[in-house]
Amino acid sequence: MSIEIVGHAVVSADGRIADHLRQMPAVLRNDKDWVRFQAALDRAQLVVLGRLGHEAHPNPGRRRLVATSRVERFEPIDDLVTLWNPAGMDFRDVAAELGVTDGVVAVVGGQQVFDYFLRRFTRFDLVTVDGALLPDGVPCFSTGWPDEVLAQAGLRVVERELLDPGVRLEVWRH
Repeated sequence: MSIEIVGHAVVSADGRIADHLRQMPAVLRNDKDWVRFQAALDRAQLVVLGRLGHEAHPNPGRRRLVATSRVERFEPIDDLVTLWNPAGMDFRDVAAELGVTDGVVAVVGGQQVFDYFLRRFTRFDLVTVDGALLPDGVPCFSTGWPDEVLAQAGLRVVERELLDPGVRLEVWRH
């Protein structure tokens, strides 16, 4: 397989992807990042996300793989959406079943999905909103701060961009 697995996360200054209700708060939203992010998803062969994200955001016509424990292995819902249990089937097997053998797979979270793909990422786009703090929120990764976890997984920052004042993008690669 020649699949590039690209993670996409926007985090608060304290490394959180959601608030205490497991919702993405408005403080993490940025128009320039949103346009960049949507364009990246449009280019992807497949978008992988958790069930909560899938249920919270209508599918604009992209092919989605929804990680959930509510199925044993995987279960197609329609032409664009397949439910998948990472504990029941390895990603390589489900990708082969879906006919995804090359191109970009965009992984957009949540935490358990990011944790599952951590050693598989070829790239991770990390956007940080410096002024935002979510002390009771959901961390991007269960094992620590995003930059430390990504570095421990063998990725390094290859590009930095200031998207807006206080909103910065770091591109991590192997």
